[in-house]
This record gives sequence, structure tokens and C-alpha cells, in this order.
Amino acid sequence: MSLHIESTDEALEELKKQRTKTLAAAISVSFLGVALMGLLLYLVHIIAAIPEDPPMVAYATQEGDNPDIDTPEVTQTTQRPSSSSAAAQVKVIAAVASADVAVVNPDIEVEVPSEELSTGIDIGDGFGIGTGDGDGGGIPGILSKRCDLNDRMKRITENGGTPQCEEAVVKSLRWLKKQQNGNGSWGDGQFKASMTGITLLAYLAHCETPLSEEFGENVLKGISFLVDLGMKNPVISEQPGLKEVCYDHAVATYALCEAYTFCKQMDIPSISNLERVVVKAVDRILDAQCPNGGWAYSYNNRINPNIDLSVTGWNVQALKAAEHGGIKPTKGEIRTALRKAAMYCRKNVMPDGKFSYKENGENPRSSLVGVGVLSLQMTGNGSDSAARKGLDWIKNNVKTLEWGNGSGTENVKSNLYMHYYCVQAAMNRGGDVWASYNKAFRDAVLGGQKPDGSFSNNDTGYAECLSGKSKNIYRQCLATLMLETYYRFLPGTGEGTKNS
Repeated sequence: MSLHIESTDEALEELKKQRTKTLAAAISVSFLGVALMGLLLYLVHIIAAIPEDPPMVAYATQEGDNPDIDTPEVTQTTQRPSSSSAAAQVKVIAAVASADVAVVNPDIEVEVPSEELSTGIDIGDGFGIGTGDGDGGGIPGILSKRCDLNDRMKRITENGGTPQCEEAVVKSLRWLKKQQNGNGSWGDGQFKASMTGITLLAYLAHCETPLSEEFGENVLKGISFLVDLGMKNPVISEQPGLKEVCYDHAVATYALCEAYTFCKQMDIPSISNLERVVVKAVDRILDAQCPNGGWAYSYNNRINPNIDLSVTGWNVQALKAAEHGGIKPTKGEIRTALRKAAMYCRKNVMPDGKFSYKENGENPRSSLVGVGVLSLQMTGNGSDSAARKGLDWIKNNVKTLEWGNGSGTENVKSNLYMHYYCVQAAMNRGGDVWASYNKAFRDAVLGGQKPDGSFSNNDTGYAECLSGKSKNIYRQCLATLMLETYYRFLPGTGEGTKNS
């Protein structure tokens, strides 16, 4: 049996009307949902597209002829970027300044390297490593590796260092920050140029630039101080007639060449007259080179010059940094000068691996072995027999660094001048030479640092002419540069390769 319901015409008509109303309502709801979704997406797009006001860095200088105008006063109002995006912008504004003063050019927009040139990492009063994702903020490959803290820590640990090495460097840079003079220099007495130069090298080795949040102002003022000296004098020195100007000028030039490389490769706003002074400074070094390839006191290259390996070493370092930075001198070729310097260094090696103060074996010194080897490496001759002899001597004789123990040119235990060169030469060589040397210096240098970041008294070698404050700066920088050796061979001193 089946049940059948017969619909009337009126019931069918009513059902049809209900279906029509239901369909219309459903269509209306669907269109409304689509419209609301579209409106939401549009609002999200509009909000994301609104540009943020760029952070501002204002560099204010004084007007008029006040001599204090040489180094610009700097006021930084930047905030640390919250991400590693390379799109963040910073505008640099300079006030009125005279033509020959090192100030930042106005209205230049550049990309800000994120996280103080690292990726998602901050070094506070303690020490920690983050896990940021970026790639160095668009910095060129070689510099990106040096400027990224994750990569630095990787290099430190791979090469036998410890996290304490990086922590000690940061503490040292903070101590140096407190020692800077009002005009941007470091040290006192007649060697402010070289003390400012070697301090800048310590900052630049850690990838601190004029855009760095914590140390940027200090770096900018230091560079400006040296540029101003270079504009005023034939050499970068407060006392151009000084006998030791060969050191003052060479160390300052070395620092400015590395600063120039950073500013150029990272698109940092150019510092007025920086390139002009760098070219002039390199020209002076080339012009002062003696016929035998070395350099002498007073930059005398004509009548019986007092040539020695110690002076030569700093000038070779300056030329190497200039070569890597693409500096184009007007008075010769850098590569030609470096080849001549290598010829001179070979004449200073002794049969036992020591290097002499002057060529042909005059006054051999333990403290000059690293100078000779590093100079040969920087000139592209790191595999020479002279360099190999020196490296063997370092491996066999430098067993430990005993902070505060001994003094004098034959002091292989704690002479920081000797160790500054030896640590670089050993790192360039690598292998068992570096493994042995790393054990000799690392923990001793860390142990020499005091809680405030300074380093306690220790033999610094050739520093008899330095006053108390300058000697403290010199010792501080030598120790800091040694701890930075794990990663500092970029960009000026080797491009990250062995024996370069």
C-alpha cells in the first residue's frame, strides 16, 4: 500500500514563491559576504602600503670660522630596526660647514644595515646569540659575512675561539668609547693620528661604521678628525715634521682606507673629502718608498735614509688596505710598491727564521718575525722561503703569552707589538701553526682584561715615545685587534683567504 498526497495548484504556487524568496536571500547573503571580504582585503593592502616616516640621523655643525668646526657634532636619533629588511631608510642631514671639513653630505638616502649590521642579534651588558633570519641586510658578500654576528661566532668557534672572545671585544670597544676626546681623536701628545687610526681599526674590524647604533657617532668623529688633518697637512699628523711621522701617517692611512672601503661597499653616505684625503695619503706613502723597497723615518727616501722593517710593516698594511679598497693613487701603482716591499722584506730574514731590524742581517729581533711574515703575506708572497722560515720560528718559539711578564725587543712572552703581527701571520697560514699559536695567546689576552673592559699593564714593544694615555690606548687596541683576528681579515687585510 502506498500513501499519496495530491498537491493543489494554490499549494504549488505558494511553494514556488517560498523557493524564490529563499534563493534571493541566499544570493544576497553571498554577495554581501564577497563584498565584505573584498573590503577587508582592500583595507589590509592600504594599511600595508602606507610608508613609515624614516628614522633621522642629524649631524649638526657650527657656522663661522670657529676652529672647533673641524669635527662635526653628531646627534643620532635612530632606533634599532625591528627586522632585517633592507628597505628601511635613513636620511642624513648636514648643516652648513666650511669646504675643507669632513662632514656627511646632505640629503643622501641609503639602506640601513639591519640590527647594527647583524641579523636579529643584540649584545647587551651580558652576551647572547639570537636566531635571526636575514642575510646581512643586502651588504656585499664579503662584508656581509664579517658584519653578521652569527657568522662571526661561527668563524670564532671554527678557528679555536670562544664566545668570551667576542664579549671581550665588545667590552673593549665600550671602554674605548669613553676615552674619545672631544675633537674625535684618541690618545694624547704628539701621536693622536696613529692612536685614532688604530682605534678606528678596532671598531672597523668589528664592523662598526658611522651607521652603527652604539658606536656610529664615535666612528664618524674619528674618521672626520683624520680627514681634517689630511686636508690641513701634507701628512695625516698633527706634527708633520715629526721623525716618527712614518708611523703616524701610515696607521692613520690604514684606518682611512678601511673606512673608505666600508663607506663605498655599503653605500654609507660619503664623508666629505674622505676619498680625496685617502688618495693623497696613499700618494705620500708611494712617494716615500725607498729604492730598496722599504720605508724610513721622516719619510726620507733620498739621502742615507734610516730604513727599517718596523716602519715598513705599517706602510705595507696601509697599501694593502688601499689596494683592496680600489684606491687609485696618482703617483704610482700600489701593486708595484708592494712587490718592491717584498724584495726588501726578503733581505731581512735570518737563517734561523728571525727578521732583522735593517736589511742584510743588521740587528735581528724576535719582535720583528711577525712583521716580516705578515708583510710578505700581504704582498702575495706568503709561500716564500723567507715567510716559511719565519712561520717555523713562530711555531717553535712562541709557546705562550704570559701577560705582564718581561719586556724588551727579545721578549717573546708578552710583547704585544710582536703578538699583534704574529697572530695575523699564523691565522693566514692556518694549520698546525695557527692551532699552536691560538693556544699561546687566546686565554692570556682574555685574562688580561679587567672588569671595566680595559687591559692591565703589559709590554707593548715599541712605545717608548708614547705618553701614558696614548700607551693605554695602544695596548687596548693591540689586544682587541688580536681577539678580532678570528674574523677581521675582511676587507682590508686578506679578503678572507689564506696568504693573500
